[in-house]
Amino acid sequence: MLSPSVQDIRRLFFSGKGGVGKTTLATITAVAAAEAGYRTLLVTTDPAVHIGWVLQTTVSHRVQEVEFVPNLSVACIDPHVATAQYRERVIQESGLSHDPESLKRLNEELASPCTEEVAVFQRFLELLLAPTWPLVVFDTAPTGHTLRLLSLPYDYSQQLSLRVTGSEGGASPSPEAEQIHQVLDVLRDAAVTKMAFVVYPEATPILEAERAVRELATVGIQTTHVVVNQVLPQEVKEDPLFYSRFQMQARYLQQLRDHFATEQILTVPLYAEDIEGIDRIRATAREIYQEGIEAIWGLSPVASASS
Repeated sequence: MLSPSVQDIRRLFFSGKGGVGKTTLATITAVAAAEAGYRTLLVTTDPAVHIGWVLQTTVSHRVQEVEFVPNLSVACIDPHVATAQYRERVIQESGLSHDPESLKRLNEELASPCTEEVAVFQRFLELLLAPTWPLVVFDTAPTGHTLRLLSLPYDYSQQLSLRVTGSEGGASPSPEAEQIHQVLDVLRDAAVTKMAFVVYPEATPILEAERAVRELATVGIQTTHVVVNQVLPQEVKEDPLFYSRFQMQARYLQQLRDHFATEQILTVPLYAEDIEGIDRIRATAREIYQEGIEAIWGLSPVASASS
């Protein structure tokens, strides 16, 4: 398979308040895409690594194929592993390994709390831009962590621009600056990056999503989808207790349609059991994506594994 260009890749982000079902929905979507023929990577930025529990497979910092799902690979961004690898790479590239005093100072700098953030960010960039996978699905940490991760390219871009414009002779952009600009191009292109907020039809998750959507818009990242999870079916109207809950959800669903008029809204029903294991994932994917996954996530231009 030929490595796709930036125009050919798709990046899906499932974000939202903790506990709303981001991991489950990201996993279902990744499996559905892989089985539709798309070479897919499922990544979690959440240290809890719940995708392993949903898929019932081992997930590590190293990208690995899922044996029972052709075209699907999984990985987590482990902050400890990312930091250790980043420290080792910085020391090697510094050329100070034989200079004990300089190496000591460098190690002190690398002990800074911000080192972990930089290391995680670098690993995120690698996976975001990796041409090996036409589709990468990100299961993100709770909203605040995700907002910080997605705002970092913007922060780095400003810092690098100051460095370049403030240097003598107007130095040309560094490879690092070019990479950051490429990341911003990917994240800000709504045809390439699909940003989905997962919510329950309840006040708090909706309010948090509204705030996050506004914050992402300030750095040029557009929200394209809202996924409403655990929606009660029509049948519950026969029960007085659940009918009251059904009416409450209906009000919040209308609020979502009014507020997110330009975003695609996908509803996912409440299931009696946890979605765990590949059989349950496949069954749920068939129900959620009855009309095909391509139309919902704009995957038709992506090169499939059979290309």
